[in-house]
Amino acid sequence: MGTQWKELPAPRAATPAERAVLRALARRAGVEPLAAQAATARVTALCACGCASVRLACEGPAIPRETVKALSDGGRGDHCAVQVRAGAVDVVAHVVHGMLVELELFAGEGVKVEIPNIG
Repeated sequence: MGTQWKELPAPRAATPAERAVLRALARRAGVEPLAAQAATARVTALCACGCASVRLACEGPAIPRETVKALSDGGRGDHCAVQVRAGAVDVVAHVVHGMLVELELFAGEGVKVEIPNIG
């Protein structure tokens, strides 16, 4: 079925907790363009299921296709996920065509989660 998004009337700045998680995931990946994109991330939509996942719009240089491919579990050059499990929460930064597009914070359909500190 895929994620259903509730569009925001206007993009909003990422919260301090969202930004901290994005920075931590960028550090884990060790990819400078991802860190640059995370620093500019604005939230454009919220997941309609009620979890804490957000869709993002970012500026900055695109992550090179070769780097995306190296980060991808399946060797794809168009998508990768930088992820960590924090307790019951899957924390995932999705990158599509070199751009950070989503911060997934998921512990089950409709489960509200506190954004974890993944340092």
